[in-house]
Amino acid sequence: MLKIAFICVHNSCRSQIAEALCRKYASDIFEPYSAGTELREINKDAIRLIKEIYDIDMEENQHSKLMQDIPEVDLMVSMGCGVSCPIIGRKFDEDLKLEDPTGKGDDKFKEIISEIEKDIIELREKYKKYQKVEHTFEPVYDENSKVLILGSFPSVKSREQNFYYGHPRNRFWQVISNITETELPTTIEEKKEMLLKNNIAIWDVIKSCVIKGSSDSSIKNVVVNDITEVVKNSKIDRIFANGDKSFKLYKKYCSDVGIEIEKLPSTSPANAAFSIEKLVEDWKVIK
Repeated sequence: MLKIAFICVHNSCRSQIAEALCRKYASDIFEPYSAGTELREINKDAIRLIKEIYDIDMEENQHSKLMQDIPEVDLMVSMGCGVSCPIIGRKFDEDLKLEDPTGKGDDKFKEIISEIEKDIIELREKYKKYQKVEHTFEPVYDENSKVLILGSFPSVKSREQNFYYGHPRNRFWQVISNITETELPTTIEEKKEMLLKNNIAIWDVIKSCVIKGSSDSSIKNVVVNDITEVVKNSKIDRIFANGDKSFKLYKKYCSDVGIEIEKLPSTSPANAAFSIEKLVEDWKVIK
């Protein structure tokens, strides 16, 4: 289940309504929170109308909260409407761009409540296949490793197998075996042996994230691995990205490593433009 937070400055009206309606319509997908950077009591008109329309007692079940009063969440949603948004330390995942109905009468309130209900249902549909996932297996390296190859995050198949590049059509192991002139490994131990024998280390940039299946483009709320730990305990002086996503993630989050990263074409089956022969040719730079 994904933790989601609805954010506006005072946490008194729109964000409180969103928290209540998310609990009503999407509690199977989300664990909802709301918060702000300043506190006001929950808007009395919001309390009255949500009770009248949905029989939800916000006054009894909810209270105004600051950002620091809620747990770390997976998705941040701005309620919008042109007011100053709180500084949350990262980009909002969604912006609902809703007008604040405070003081504008019941008709405007009901209009905004209806929009929030619609938005919650749409968010549920959008994120129902997303999940918060942790990277569960260790990097492959030893004190003699000289080259580090970084992916973005393990695919569904890799997570099932608890090891890197587990999709049967991912060509990573073919490429490395060709370059190192090694028989194609089939077991995890054989794969590790091939890498270490040739002073190659592998890991992924991301430690945890919200992701839809294996889709790199869906990745949100990134927490990165400590790449410096591997570099400090090896002879690694060159780092390569297996594809564009890991390259961009490294450039964005890993400046403290102190080694520039070089981008290689992805070995993923999605990169159909590259034949195995072309991949091997381009990947020879790791030797």
